[in-house]
Amino acid sequence: MSSHSNLSTDKKASGVVRDGVAITGWAAALGARRVLSEEVDRAFGMPIGKLRSRAGIESVSYAVEGETEVSLGAQALQQALGVAACEAKDIDWIIASSETHVAYPSLAAQLHKRANVRESCGVLDAGGACLGLLNALAVAQSFLECGRARSVVVVTADVHSRTLVPGKVAGEFGGLFGDGASAFIVRNDDVAEKSAGYLLGKFFFGCANQYADAICVRGDENGGLAVRFDGEALSRAAITRMERMLTEVEKESGICRQKVGAFATHQPNPRLVRLLAKQCNVPESVFPEVARKSGNLGSSTCGVALNIALEAAAKMPVSARKPIFLASLGPGLLYGGGWLTPGAVADLAR
Repeated sequence: MSSHSNLSTDKKASGVVRDGVAITGWAAALGARRVLSEEVDRAFGMPIGKLRSRAGIESVSYAVEGETEVSLGAQALQQALGVAACEAKDIDWIIASSETHVAYPSLAAQLHKRANVRESCGVLDAGGACLGLLNALAVAQSFLECGRARSVVVVTADVHSRTLVPGKVAGEFGGLFGDGASAFIVRNDDVAEKSAGYLLGKFFFGCANQYADAICVRGDENGGLAVRFDGEALSRAAITRMERMLTEVEKESGICRQKVGAFATHQPNPRLVRLLAKQCNVPESVFPEVARKSGNLGSSTCGVALNIALEAAAKMPVSARKPIFLASLGPGLLYGGGWLTPGAVADLAR
């Protein structure tokens, strides 16, 4: 039985709590080379200071030689297992998401080999680009709730610095991105009850396809990348859609946004985070800082932000921990949101 089995039917139905499915381990890994934004400006032939002044990006994290989506993802995975005090042999599924890993075997399959899990552990790759983490968490939650698994690893990993390079894409687009990974151990039933982790609430998704052409990336006939990037239109759409999502999360969860400890969201750039905080009438400090120092990490931005939020919460007394709201966007314009609550549910309703 879940520790929340004594909750009223109404409270369970509201989605404030999802019985016994929790994130019990978390970790992140960034590309080991920190590059100042002025160096990125120079490499892409942009005016020096443009990234810093226009986007608010001070530096980006780039992978060094030998670092790949697989190595960064495996590093985060192993660290997350340690946080959860979970052994590799206990993992039932690995669900991975990446917008830059295009090789075969897939990222999830390669992580399966690196993690040395048992052969019967399933693997699955989830798409969605910057929305990939939320897609993967929703799949993990479904597997756990229906009894198909008791322990699932969710991993994101992206290495943009070897794809979005000078000469292939314009700096206004390619210069925004960095390299990183995140990993989360999601477990259920008695395992989740005994943890100090965060319980998953409900996820919801949609697609505002009127903005589908704001960003498009395709291979061209010369082996390069054809990029269509309407930054202004995308910025306006992102702010509007993210605010709507967070409002929907607030409504669905019954948790007032002023009582939320962190907003683990996608961060296209720090300037948009600042605008989103203002639009949502919350302090900018509740958005864990990712893009300012590391750039846009694609599918891992939301994951690295969530890792920062969970690390901070783990240092607090259980009674002081607060809920976490999740929201992200993907090209299309795909969107998704959800929330996490600390192990014991307080009276968080508005």
